[in-house]
Amino acid sequence: MATRTGDWIRNHRIASFFLLAYAISWSLDASVLLLGMEPSWTRWIISGFLSALGPAIAAGVVLSVSGDSLRDWLGRVLRWRVRPKWYAAAVGIPVIVALGSGAVLQMVGGPVDFASFAFDPITLGIGILLGTTIGGGQEELGWRGFAQPELQEQYGGLWAAVIIGVLWGGWHLPLFFDPTAIHSQWPLSAQIAYFVGIMAFSILLAWVYNGSGGSILLAMLMHGTENAVGGLVPLDLDRAIVEGVPDWVALAPMNVSHAVLMWVLALVVIGVVGAGLLAQRESQERRSSSTARDA
Repeated sequence: MATRTGDWIRNHRIASFFLLAYAISWSLDASVLLLGMEPSWTRWIISGFLSALGPAIAAGVVLSVSGDSLRDWLGRVLRWRVRPKWYAAAVGIPVIVALGSGAVLQMVGGPVDFASFAFDPITLGIGILLGTTIGGGQEELGWRGFAQPELQEQYGGLWAAVIIGVLWGGWHLPLFFDPTAIHSQWPLSAQIAYFVGIMAFSILLAWVYNGSGGSILLAMLMHGTENAVGGLVPLDLDRAIVEGVPDWVALAPMNVSHAVLMWVLALVVIGVVGAGLLAQRESQERRSSSTARDA
């Protein structure tokens, strides 16, 4: 039985990865709901941190069963010597989109007040560090660190990113049924915008990952920054919070504009670098690393 399972995984690497990622993460997400756990550190460790490790664990299992080097895979997390422009893109794009969507919300009369905007680099830096390591960035060992190179060998960079974007979005579905998660409290327009925007973000992540020569670290940094920069938008709390509850309907235009801005930037990237999203650069880097290791 074990042999047949191993053979199936080796022959269906990408399907095995997604099935395992969903199974691991959704099982953890379901456990806290079925147990009726209230918000706590224990609950966050299970459904926040460990659940987000599902894609990384899935990738590790597939690579291990297939006989690939886990050391080489994990080594790409330490690939930090890349051109500064990739760091600028990884951090700058999420910041630009967050502030841009906040500006749009203010223009349509939403509860934002940029007159009170105050930039705190220390707080932002801590948020990005936490987001990169334990706040969602750990997912990238699977999504970009495994699935992107696997898929783009057959479908090219763009289609690989789109496929991942769809399945990555679907992987988040439990959040929309968890009454303690903000996703379940959003109006329909914001929920749809989330899934539309995540596909564009997947394209941008693939571009940064490939352009940096397959640096998982840069993908983690970009993902972590995206999760950390929401607090940059200076909300008018007197209007954004009604009777102690966020007015998600009033904030929905920010979700929608966030998705639109992500797609604008993704289309610009595609127009500049092409549908390959620099996949050849990531492939060349992996071949060079393999050659150096075998020499």
